[in-house]
Amino acid sequence: MKAPAWIKLLALATLSVMVVCLPQQWLPAAALAVAAFIAVTGAHLVRLYRMFLPALPFIIILSSLQALLQGDIMLAASSAFRMALLYISGSAVSVTMGEAELAGAIEGALNPLDRLAGWSIGRDISTMVTLALAFIPMVGEEYRSIKMAQEARGVRYGGPLKKLRGIQAIAVPLLYSLSRRADDIALAMEARCYGINGHKNRGAPINTGRSKH
Repeated sequence: MKAPAWIKLLALATLSVMVVCLPQQWLPAAALAVAAFIAVTGAHLVRLYRMFLPALPFIIILSSLQALLQGDIMLAASSAFRMALLYISGSAVSVTMGEAELAGAIEGALNPLDRLAGWSIGRDISTMVTLALAFIPMVGEEYRSIKMAQEARGVRYGGPLKKLRGIQAIAVPLLYSLSRRADDIALAMEARCYGINGHKNRGAPINTGRSKH
């Protein structure tokens, strides 16, 4: 049975708070909760694994910097574990929920705030969340294409030093490509007069650049 969109979002928000706030000794319980969440959503493990691979180098870099700056390896390891759990939980939602379904659930939940504020808070927040989740699989696609291009140019990943150089050779063009796509999306939203005179602009969805499967 497919869980409604609002239940998935509520569970994701609860898991996110749990992963961030729980002490280190309770992180295994958070991992079990994330595993149960993945089972309930019905997300494919192979697809989650492929989506997680591009994020792994960034998680390692951030946790390594934390270990160097703070001198606490255990704290850095727990931070890396928390980031991995958050990324996997968000990916489980993004692969099992359509963009229209997600936007509708968020906007419906925030309708009371719209009436109180007098402007479309729910629409704006749902758009931001939808675009953020759309970037998750986009990172994987860009990572694979850039890695193949760098390998064709002779970049190798054997040995610690070569792996670091390989990460740098991928990370820089990856960040540039994602920034360029973000600029393209912003320009597309401006061209559709998003946010002007209360137009929702739902009839012509914005192309995020993600390939359809």
